[in-house]
Amino acid sequence: MKPPYLYCLLLACLCHSANAQLLDRLGNQVDGVTREQEQVTGDVQEQVRRAAEDELSTRRLLDNTLDHPVINPLTDVLTQTTEEVTRTTTEITRAANNIVGNAMAAVLPILNRDGRTAFVEVQVEDNWRAVEREWLILLDQSGLKALAALDAEIIEQTQFAELGMQLVRFRVPATLDSSAALKKYLPPHLHEQLDRNHIYNPQKDISRKDIPHTPSQAAFCNHAVRVGMIDTAINLQHPAFAQRDIDIKDFAGEEFDAPRAHGTAVAGVLVGRGEQLTPLLPAAHLFAASVFYPRSEYAQGATMVNLVRALNWLLEKNVQVINMSLAGPENKILALAIQKTIQTGTVIVAAAGNEGPAAPPAYPAAYTDVIAVTAVDKNQRIYRWANRGDYIDFAALGVAVFTARSSGDFGNETGTSMAAPLVTAAAACIVATANASAINPSLINFSTIIGEQLKKNALDLGVAGRDPVFGDGLLNRP
Repeated sequence: MKPPYLYCLLLACLCHSANAQLLDRLGNQVDGVTREQEQVTGDVQEQVRRAAEDELSTRRLLDNTLDHPVINPLTDVLTQTTEEVTRTTTEITRAANNIVGNAMAAVLPILNRDGRTAFVEVQVEDNWRAVEREWLILLDQSGLKALAALDAEIIEQTQFAELGMQLVRFRVPATLDSSAALKKYLPPHLHEQLDRNHIYNPQKDISRKDIPHTPSQAAFCNHAVRVGMIDTAINLQHPAFAQRDIDIKDFAGEEFDAPRAHGTAVAGVLVGRGEQLTPLLPAAHLFAASVFYPRSEYAQGATMVNLVRALNWLLEKNVQVINMSLAGPENKILALAIQKTIQTGTVIVAAAGNEGPAAPPAYPAAYTDVIAVTAVDKNQRIYRWANRGDYIDFAALGVAVFTARSSGDFGNETGTSMAAPLVTAAAACIVATANASAINPSLINFSTIIGEQLKKNALDLGVAGRDPVFGDGLLNRP
């Protein structure tokens, strides 16, 4: 039998480990602070419960073997560690509130790997975020002359051949940093081709570690489909991706240490393989566009112009379906890029958003002909933080989804981000079958045709028929 003092040490380590995990989670992105506080509280309660059970088991064991000389010290250790966990929770809550307060200041310098400011994020209209004083416009030479009259700094002028778009990114003086101000100086035909360089966010939340997962059981199809994803980078060294066919291209820039957690999880669902992980598309060729830069260890952002770059590259690669597990504001340039992508016959599937039932529509999911996916748990209950609205098309499992993690292991992930790949896989298999049947994917309504095919396989949930919670229903693995 182990010396009694070892049980005290083990119990103390357990609680100190819990504290460390709680503190590590403090850095989660600002938009998820409220959710994180709730999860922290649940984790604390679970750790205290487990600590109490361990203490009781140890007490019983010691009662059978000793005159219990260590019982009182053990109880003291439990009391001290429980108090420490409580203090930690209070500190996390206070810090989280400070984060919310700081977020309202709406200015966030984005640092490169050398610690220098690459650009500045600011809060703009409707509490969305954008690169400070940066705008995008589709222009010809006459439009460039109009910009010159504004004393605007032209940052880049790029021709996106696959999208048929010439995009100009420019910076304006503070006095002209609004749509209304700029429209006073630009010809009317350019007004609908102008918008900010908005920031978009991944749509995955931290999962409770004590929620059991259901091992994935079946692939959707074995077709050699070409699938794209616009996300963070991927940890290609993860064993889940051994012998997987994956191409990745970075659009965020070499000046940043590319985040990998979110993209690894999404790619893991699509093509990853493990002891309890069956890929949705085992024979797919995955093209992954990395567009996110790090805000912190836990939070990432992607500029709108890099989403356009990613779409153009994926069209070059002739992908059949694109997964976009990200969300942000409506943007005129993005809307046009999405429209042109869909007109080529490429299907786009996007996460519906994790901002809650009362949140405004999230884009690109809310654009017409983009397939918007919400998340449910294994009991077909809606994910509590999922967006709702008439733009929701389908629901899929998105709570406690078992997948690869960038740390090299496997675990649960939650959010509409994790539900979208399932619908992406289902759509890719239908597209592959349609192509084999000589259905022309360049049809203007091809995306609608795919949506109708998906609807035939959906299980109606909620009120009868289409609704703003589950859309046309739940799509499951075969």
